[in-house]
Amino acid sequence: MTYLYLIRHARSTWNADGRMQGWADAPLDELGRRQAAALAERLKAEDIRALYSSPLARARQTAEAIAARLNLPVQLDDRWKERNLGEWTGLTGSEAEEKFPEHWNDRDWRIAGPPGGERQAELAARAAEAVSHILSAHPNNRVAVVTHGGTLSAALSHLLGLPPENPVHFPAGNTAVARVRVRDGHVHILSLGDELHLQAMRNV
Repeated sequence: MTYLYLIRHARSTWNADGRMQGWADAPLDELGRRQAAALAERLKAEDIRALYSSPLARARQTAEAIAARLNLPVQLDDRWKERNLGEWTGLTGSEAEEKFPEHWNDRDWRIAGPPGGERQAELAARAAEAVSHILSAHPNNRVAVVTHGGTLSAALSHLLGLPPENPVHFPAGNTAVARVRVRDGHVHILSLGDELHLQAMRNV
């Protein structure tokens, strides 16, 4: 039985500016570093035995905060990177809509991907590979993965057996945790969008 902790990275400087990131390498901002520390403190009691991360700075820096608290190495895996957003990279939503109205207003742009970016089928395939690798390598452990919103949704869709050509968006704030139990091919979603570790920060 494997427990997966699928985690969206902490807030980056581009998150704060409302800019689409894709494969851009924006680092965490000050709030993001505090979010990562709160997440790491929470996970210390979870008996996590392996830690994977996207190599992009915002995910890697979040994972490094967890690694320091749990005394684990960070295993970087390109398959956990965010969707390549092509020509939308660095734009705000309003800028993308102004420059690429025919793509932005598509009923679901994720299927074909942004101009010059990654199609849903491509994202779904690498997320499925990444999940399968972890389930094979860690059949009886708790494993944390720090990734990105689009890739997290693709991984959950794969685990649930949803068609990869029909993208499903699972909302996840910065450092939100989705907990999944996989046993004998049966998948149980234990939590989605869990941000309880941020509650104390919001009450300040």
